[in-house]
Amino acid sequence: MVDAALLRRAGDLKGELVAFSQQPRYDRAASSFLAEYGNGLEDADEQRWMLLWDCFVLEHRLANGRTVVEQFVEARPDLPEAEREMVLGWRDVVQGPFEVQRKDGSALLVESLVDDLTYRVRSNMGPAVFKQMPRRSFIIARLVAVGDEWMLSGPVQILRGSERGIAYQLALDMSLRTPEAVFRNPDKIALAWEHQRADRARFVEFFGTDLLVVPGKQTQERLDGYYTYCRDVVLGPDPKDVPAAVSMSLPLDLTDAETVALIYDETDGLGFYAEFGLVEEAFANPGLLRRRRWREQTLSYLEDDSVEPMVLRRLAARDPEKASVVFRRLLKRPRFDWSRDGEALMREVKPGHFDRPPRPRVSPLSERLAEFAKRG
Repeated sequence: MVDAALLRRAGDLKGELVAFSQQPRYDRAASSFLAEYGNGLEDADEQRWMLLWDCFVLEHRLANGRTVVEQFVEARPDLPEAEREMVLGWRDVVQGPFEVQRKDGSALLVESLVDDLTYRVRSNMGPAVFKQMPRRSFIIARLVAVGDEWMLSGPVQILRGSERGIAYQLALDMSLRTPEAVFRNPDKIALAWEHQRADRARFVEFFGTDLLVVPGKQTQERLDGYYTYCRDVVLGPDPKDVPAAVSMSLPLDLTDAETVALIYDETDGLGFYAEFGLVEEAFANPGLLRRRRWREQTLSYLEDDSVEPMVLRRLAARDPEKASVVFRRLLKRPRFDWSRDGEALMREVKPGHFDRPPRPRVSPLSERLAEFAKRG
């Protein structure tokens, strides 16, 4: 339980943080952020403006890599350690649609439609605001931690129980677009790994391998065939009894490529890699790196953060000696040895892949969202 004094202090600090964020020093960064994410902010109502500003203050990383809230705490050495930790904890925002379960004293119990966890929520404006949020209604809100409970941050949109379709659709979109939001629930992570292992097994059954290289113009057709196979395995082949298979539309940089690799890795999941054939040829014959096309494409695999270390590890594992030659020529490091230096190189050029534990690529849906998606 969070005491009233801490909640009042949280409310005061939030107001001070907002005032801090409105200094002229942040004008350029805020304008750039709002131009990118505002999407016609000049016509937006006050609620949307407040929501975007809350995102800017708590989550947006400035040019120096830091957030406004981090700079606020740095500028306030007078804050006790407990308050500093609380305010910095606001960088981790829980957002989305929540179903109201019931009032609990001066708090409100809500269940996230995205991660299925229950949150005990307070408002720094007092419990009277919860009168607008009856049981079985829905709120679209952002929550930040206060002690072991949560506080509303920014504006709240309230939906009636009869508007559950709107809340469910938003939760479905969030679950598919941002799996990290689902994985706040550790049970969901375990379930997602199970789903990914099963999905990978179907991929290997269908293609006979976990690494397939095809002409770019055939990639969409081959992927559609795979998803149809998955539908038939899971639901049955009779089109009268099951919905049409849902595939993903691949971007032009893949379908227009000369070759594309489809790799379904145990950890990194399913990925698509344009012009894989050129890079594969360079690893098999490092002499090709003298030619601009092969050199540039292979170097792009090293520099592009969307290409996981796994891809280069797989190519290098085929012939570590030739891989050493590849990296010596690309990096101009004459003593480079893949077996000795490869992992250090991956951490050097792709640090983002090592700063957090691996996460599944698939996002498990709750039963209610799965049923909603099926009906849709």
